[in-house]
Amino acid sequence: MYSFFKDFAGPIATIIASATAAYFVRQQWKTAEKQAETAIDQLRYNLFTKRYAIYEDVRQLLKLLINESHKPGFDTFDVSKHYVAMDEAIFFFSAETCAWLELLQNDCQKFLEARASRSTPAEYNPAEYHASQRKLLDNFMEMPERFRKELGFRQLTQSAPH
Repeated sequence: MYSFFKDFAGPIATIIASATAAYFVRQQWKTAEKQAETAIDQLRYNLFTKRYAIYEDVRQLLKLLINESHKPGFDTFDVSKHYVAMDEAIFFFSAETCAWLELLQNDCQKFLEARASRSTPAEYNPAEYHASQRKLLDNFMEMPERFRKELGFRQLTQSAPH
């Protein structure tokens, strides 16, 4: 028996060492996978945060135009900071959403032009002003549906496959 262990001690030790090393490598691999998943989750969260900030900024712009533009203290320069946020959307949203935001920005400009014509009665067209105001309200109302795809948490809102 002694000679058996003497003859095979080296190979048995090598097998045990290899198995132990393989176990630790596997544990390190699992840890690395978990870290990668955590990093991807953090990226998703950061993307959501950026997207939601733009969404909320667009909502604030529309609220400003719909609710405050008729007041004497309204300043059209307050709109420009919202346009900057809308322009940043190209980095965070799909081409479809960016195209809609571009159309929305054009609708906002049309509304501001119609609003400006109120101070010059000869150019003022009440129907045009009210239509542009209504268009902004319609855009405001459709925003949740427009952004649902890109702001929704698919992991939480989709049912699990059966």
